[in-house]
Amino acid sequence: MTDRSSVDHSAEGVHPAAKPFLFLGNENVKRRFIWIPLIGMLICIVLGMLYPQKHPLPIEKYIPGSWAVYGFLAYSFIVFCAPVLFKLLGRDESYYGEGGLPDPDYSTEHLHEEDH
Repeated sequence: MTDRSSVDHSAEGVHPAAKPFLFLGNENVKRRFIWIPLIGMLICIVLGMLYPQKHPLPIEKYIPGSWAVYGFLAYSFIVFCAPVLFKLLGRDESYYGEGGLPDPDYSTEHLHEEDH
């Protein structure tokens, strides 16, 4: 039997499929996540040097693996634009209503039907 004092109470009310991913909300994980794409970029640069492209860009002569740098910059641009895009495109939680069909008690649609 599991000791209830050791169970994370913040996980109550969370979908069972989401529970294995709760560690992603940890502040240490959030701060250190940037190392994953940086290490990926370095691996891609090394692989690009070991296995050069058949038709490299002219800048490849001066900056080996520049395509990995471009990819990382594009990735970073998208990530840093996310808050701005969210403010521009995001809607309030009540924007779409509760969903489903209109409520006849509060809808104005039934008023138009009576006129005909």
